[in-house]
Amino acid sequence: MTSPRRRLVVASILLVLEAVFFALFVTESLTGAIVAVGLTCLSLWLHVVLHECGHLVVAKLLHLPVVAVRIVPFTGWRSEVWVRPAPSATALPLRMVLFYLGGPMTNLCTATALGAATTLLGTPLTRVAVIGAAIVGALLGLVNLVPWTSPHSDGRNLLRWLLAPTATTAVLRAAYYQEEIARALRTLSHGEVDGGRPGDPVLDGDDPRVALAAYRRRWSTGHWHSAADLMADAEHLAALARADSTDPRAAAAIGQVLSVQFGLWYLYAAVVTRSPVAHREVLEIWEMAQLGCHVQPHRLSARVAMSLAHLLNERPEQARSLVLDVRPGVDPPDLCSVAFLLRAIAECHLGNHADADTHVRAAGGNFRQLTQVVAAIRAADPTPPMFAPAPMAAT
Repeated sequence: MTSPRRRLVVASILLVLEAVFFALFVTESLTGAIVAVGLTCLSLWLHVVLHECGHLVVAKLLHLPVVAVRIVPFTGWRSEVWVRPAPSATALPLRMVLFYLGGPMTNLCTATALGAATTLLGTPLTRVAVIGAAIVGALLGLVNLVPWTSPHSDGRNLLRWLLAPTATTAVLRAAYYQEEIARALRTLSHGEVDGGRPGDPVLDGDDPRVALAAYRRRWSTGHWHSAADLMADAEHLAALARADSTDPRAAAAIGQVLSVQFGLWYLYAAVVTRSPVAHREVLEIWEMAQLGCHVQPHRLSARVAMSLAHLLNERPEQARSLVLDVRPGVDPPDLCSVAFLLRAIAECHLGNHADADTHVRAAGGNFRQLTQVVAAIRAADPTPPMFAPAPMAAT
């Protein structure tokens, strides 16, 4: 048992003993005191259920999409209601503030009602039990409103939406975009060998395919402790792709995954956050994309990777030429959508807005955040730079 959990158990035991002594003083009966404290402890479970129901009811009233509900008190897991609002939803900051207030306010209102009900009760036992339940509800509501109790507390989330609604919405939009990148990466996995578990290090053995499978799954499930861990694993995977001992098809698969993953993310950074990519990063993506094109030049995944490298190098004509032949009925649907949107970006750079709109419609709305990147490029005047230094020489 970890030290913080041990302290929590000890503190809980001490609080229960103190409550028993207080109830014994009021009821003057050991049995009655134990029953009163037991009912008070049981009320904690009911208050947790009411707390999450408060969030759930507010989410339904405000039309916030609910994706999961978990109520598991006393198990070590967090009870929570997950909502997934669209970043462009109307009055999103206000709706999210009300959502996070729903749980604590339900607890506080319930505690107030229980406190008022004690005046109608006659026996000391029931009064102590109801007062204890009211105190538990009030504490649960107030503790959840304190921002520094937990990074996931209602109070912390309230502060984010109250003090920095624009930045919080941007974080939400970036999370959606990361999920779209994971969807794109899943389309590159056909024919690859799965290996390892999400938590396994990418250094498992010398098999590049196993390392790639473990890396790809960790990216899609978020099993990284920090961005530095992600970059370290990506650099190791790139070294495997460059190694002479690596099978060319495995090297091509690694190159496609890395160039699509980081190419899409750097495209978002350059356009949405106006953070141009360092030129050495463009060179890395270009090198990884060439590994795929060298082995499988006609495969759509290889052409998408190379098209991204051309876009980041500000070569829209070459980027467009690689995604002219997209076969929706043959190639994976998600990869077709990405290819159509990359073509739309290239057309925006070339000033062909009508053609860009045609390809956005062809994508079918499957990648909404990447579609927003297309819209941002089209609306920008001048077009945001993809990288800071001068373009690299032609190859």
